[in-house]
Amino acid sequence: MRSAIAVAAFIASMVFANGTFPANAGAFGTREEAVAMVTRIVEKFKKDGAEATIQAINTKSKAFIDRDLYAYVLDLNGFNRANAAIPAVRGKNLYDMKDHDGKFLIREHIELAKGPGRGWVDFKWLNPATKSIDDKSSYIERVGDYLVCVGIYRSEQVNENTVTVISGSPNSDATYLQIAYDLAAVLNDRDNLRILPMVGIGGPQNIRDVRNLKGIDIGLTQTNILNSFRRSNQTMGVFDEKIVYITKLFTEEVHLLARADIKSIEQLRGQKVNLDEIGSGSNYTMRDIFKRNGIEVAEVNMSQVEAFDKLKSGEIVATLLIAGKPARSMEKLKISDDLHFVPIPYSPDLVNDYLPTTLVHDDYPELIPAGQSVDTIAVQAVLIAYNWPRNVDRYRRVQKFVEVFFSKISEFQKSPRHVKWREVNLAAQLPGWNRFEPAEAWLNNYRAQELARENPPVSPAGSRVSAETQAKTDALYQEFLQWRRTH
Repeated sequence: MRSAIAVAAFIASMVFANGTFPANAGAFGTREEAVAMVTRIVEKFKKDGAEATIQAINTKSKAFIDRDLYAYVLDLNGFNRANAAIPAVRGKNLYDMKDHDGKFLIREHIELAKGPGRGWVDFKWLNPATKSIDDKSSYIERVGDYLVCVGIYRSEQVNENTVTVISGSPNSDATYLQIAYDLAAVLNDRDNLRILPMVGIGGPQNIRDVRNLKGIDIGLTQTNILNSFRRSNQTMGVFDEKIVYITKLFTEEVHLLARADIKSIEQLRGQKVNLDEIGSGSNYTMRDIFKRNGIEVAEVNMSQVEAFDKLKSGEIVATLLIAGKPARSMEKLKISDDLHFVPIPYSPDLVNDYLPTTLVHDDYPELIPAGQSVDTIAVQAVLIAYNWPRNVDRYRRVQKFVEVFFSKISEFQKSPRHVKWREVNLAAQLPGWNRFEPAEAWLNNYRAQELARENPPVSPAGSRVSAETQAKTDALYQEFLQWRRTH
């Protein structure tokens, strides 16, 4: 038996010689096509028998070789019985063959066949298009004593299940960025799902980017900005439903950090105050809050790190930031820096867009003395998406994201993920906005399952489920099944 690399190189050379593979990545087969080819072969095995099927594969029937996709059949001892692309390996025992990393890939094929009976095996293989060692996967299904296999190049599938998330600016505060990276850390699953966090400008621009920018699937923003976005559009006569929400997330607190001599928000009139970078959620929201309070400030715009230096030097009197507490950028500040948090009053006219809240000692032990708190206000973060038609690929990607994200929400509420995940209630509604349909369907199905668990069916020894509860459970479940059939 040849060495691992020698065998791989030999097989690859035969592929080149036969001219099986396409010259460009756009012509590579997909996972779905590989599975479909295996399914066709399995059906032929069952209909025509093993001998006829093996002969059809070895004679390069068009049904079993397509671009880089080609069928091969192994038996449970590792003998290659058919190969649509590489005649030289037919009849050879490949049991001890290794991939480029020394993995016994045929043995793993056989183990999968003897176990679950179908699935994917990953290995390293030469990519004829790039002439480099690449990630490859073969889909395998057992039929009697045979393994039917078709492989794909994983690098050519990279965009198929990629979801982009537009987040926040690293120059402001890292809350949105950390949330986006948490999404990637928990949800990334090789080729099955990849979350691609993208640096954004802030909440207002994130809405525009989800609404208009190609390649953006999901965005983080604030509910007050989202509501203002709709009001502004409607004032201009624009009434569309292009933005939907996936879920409300958590509260983000307003941090008004000022020099020691500033005791109230009123004292900021006419003073130089940093409202964060133009276009950020902090900037947009604080302009709104000052306007509602009738306070005009001398606005300056800079990153929080720069603002802290300006505060200490006396060049500005305050800086404002909206971020989930504790904000990383403020955790290193101390009372000895001659800085403190200034209260922001909550008034009735804020009720539709803001919430009352407090900052406490445990949030910022170096800035707030034990036993003291600072009243402030908060906004709510929300995850939004474009309202794609059901029959497009982008809809499918966001749907897949939602179903995996919702099912793993408990993973986000554990360390080392951002503490704000612990506030998330997926079922919380955003009044006036439509939820992305697959998100609503997932929640309905979850509620139906919970009702069924709380009210088990009638059993001879058990208690009887109420007709009303059972009707609700059945209706919700049938609604979910109907939704699945039409998507």
